[in-house]
Amino acid sequence: MEGLILILPLLWTTDLQAQNADNIPLPNRVVPATSEAPAEFGAFVHGGINIHSANFQTLPGVPSCCPRFENGTGPGFGIGGSYHLFASAPLSLDLRLGYSMLNAALRTNETDTVLVKGKVTIGEFEHAVDASAGMIAVTPMADYQIFSRTRILIGPTIGYIAYNNFSERETLVQPANTGTFTNGMRTRNVYSGATPLASKFYFGLGVGVQYSLPLNVSQTLFALPEAFYTWGLTPLVSGMNWRASSVSAGVLFEYHLKSEPPASLPPAPQLAQAPTLPQPVAIPQPPPPAPPPSFSVSLAAVGLAAATVDSFASTQPMERLVVEDYIRIQYRPLLNYLFFDKGSAVIPLRYHAMTTQDVKAYNFHSFNDLPTLQLYYEILNVIGQRLREIPTGKITIVGCNDGIELGRLPGSKSLSRSRALAVFGYLRDVWGVEAGRMKVEARDLPLRPSPVDDSDGAEENRRVEIYSELWPVVEPILTRDTAHIPKPAILRFLPSSPRNNEVTEWDISTGENTRKLKDFTGKGSLPSHLDWDLQKESESMLGRLDTIQAVLEATNNINQTAESNEVPIPVHHYTLINKHKEGSIDTIISRYSLILFDFDRSELNASNRRIADFVKSRISDDSRTDIFGYTDRIGSDDYNQQLSELRAHATEHAIGVNATDMKGLGRSVLLYDNSLPEGRFYSRTVSVVVTTPMKR
Repeated sequence: MEGLILILPLLWTTDLQAQNADNIPLPNRVVPATSEAPAEFGAFVHGGINIHSANFQTLPGVPSCCPRFENGTGPGFGIGGSYHLFASAPLSLDLRLGYSMLNAALRTNETDTVLVKGKVTIGEFEHAVDASAGMIAVTPMADYQIFSRTRILIGPTIGYIAYNNFSERETLVQPANTGTFTNGMRTRNVYSGATPLASKFYFGLGVGVQYSLPLNVSQTLFALPEAFYTWGLTPLVSGMNWRASSVSAGVLFEYHLKSEPPASLPPAPQLAQAPTLPQPVAIPQPPPPAPPPSFSVSLAAVGLAAATVDSFASTQPMERLVVEDYIRIQYRPLLNYLFFDKGSAVIPLRYHAMTTQDVKAYNFHSFNDLPTLQLYYEILNVIGQRLREIPTGKITIVGCNDGIELGRLPGSKSLSRSRALAVFGYLRDVWGVEAGRMKVEARDLPLRPSPVDDSDGAEENRRVEIYSELWPVVEPILTRDTAHIPKPAILRFLPSSPRNNEVTEWDISTGENTRKLKDFTGKGSLPSHLDWDLQKESESMLGRLDTIQAVLEATNNINQTAESNEVPIPVHHYTLINKHKEGSIDTIISRYSLILFDFDRSELNASNRRIADFVKSRISDDSRTDIFGYTDRIGSDDYNQQLSELRAHATEHAIGVNATDMKGLGRSVLLYDNSLPEGRFYSRTVSVVVTTPMKR
């Protein structure tokens, strides 16, 4: 945009020089008014640079370890035709139809500690997404003449994205000549194909400048060098912050159809002068109303040290936020159920499906920082990889229904069998698991059903269960990575206004530099406080936090708006490298989860007893052990509180320790999305956190 502004003085100077060359004005695109506006047709070709702005970590359903993609560039090309309406006037309409490329390369580099030949060193990883897209667009623009040969154009671009493809990879850049990922290669997470959930509609706003050069004496053929900047306003992928803008320059070749001027009109007759009328008497106006009282808001922030929920929190002065790194070990069970839509035997799209080509580079051992539910959606691929690695492994696939999907008529088991066969077919066709290693069974309700008279329970019973007599086939996944722990754990914002009873809506926005972090909005009066639980934010965001800026904006009942002071919150990162240089004693945080508690039960089943035995083997004399019990949303608060406490006590007894801290939290803290059946199952859990000083 700044480049377009700088071009205008140059074009104006060139314009004057062209007119004064022969001391007579040269013809230009503005012609005398005619009986009909001349028609102007043209064709254009452009080249330029695509500028992509983004704020995402992964494409939908595509595994990635990238902390965040934020921008990228790529070559642009456009071609098309134009039709110019009302060209004889200073303000006219330029209609264009063309094809444009939206290609760009997005890159993000990440550094972290890696272990090479037994030594800790700094590693650098490059995350790359190459986007390839093209669209057919209509661009209506207002065309205004500012100098004799120079015009500015502005208008929207409305396009249909004909294709949108991507390729993704993660490359180990440093150390340069040594080290690989767990797949034995220096690249991983290599995927390509059609971009998932790609938008088909593009909308942008463009502004440009154009200079007219006649190419023949009859002034019918023109070359018009032009430059444009287009802001992309719609996302390239539905629901994601990824937009494509462009800077382009090129030339429009235009042909003008001449028309004859109209015959001269006779001069208008002179009218007799009207008699002078007396002037009206001015009536004094009442004074203007007094302005409304001023409207203002303010914002402050404090920190809360919280183990799990606010009821156990204490307020701390907010001087700065410290993000401390710890070595983290997680032992995360895989829920061996797949849930289906009512009456359907099609595996839902939220489960990650691959092709036979994809499995060649697949390795679930690299999913260190994958969120729990996203890791669960890899269940078919994890079991497929394990069956490849364990040739003697066998599984039983049991299809179930909710008992009423087919109206309690005969044939319900056929739906259950179809669901089991869908899982059977995926493992056979994609992962190459022999049919003889998979046994298919069908039943109505599961052996241990959820309540059939509850909508949540019925949804949970529409499932396929996968079992194996070999524990390594279905055992939890053990990962080791770096945890970024915020201290304090919760930022508490304190908004206020002297006229709070008049506030109708408000917004607290947080960000750093040009990156937006999180918004909190509401209707009505300002709350006494608002808490931001940083423990629930992504690890990649916490690991990259800079100084946080928070601002409160509010509107009152007479549409006055006010903005608070900007509240800065400095962030200090205490990394593993800092600890190593200082020689301080580091800590290993091990987190274990016991899931698949039967509905409304607190006893440990066989799978949970195996996990409890594993936890017991990892606890040393100097370890601190904290145990927290949780439930899903089904049932009353009091009953769920009691049930979560019983589960925590049963776990403490099974691992044979006296926990430093043990609580049942009931449904006051829902760990996962309880609108999903898998979210409710993963919420019926006991979390065991073992903190052990690292011995040097």
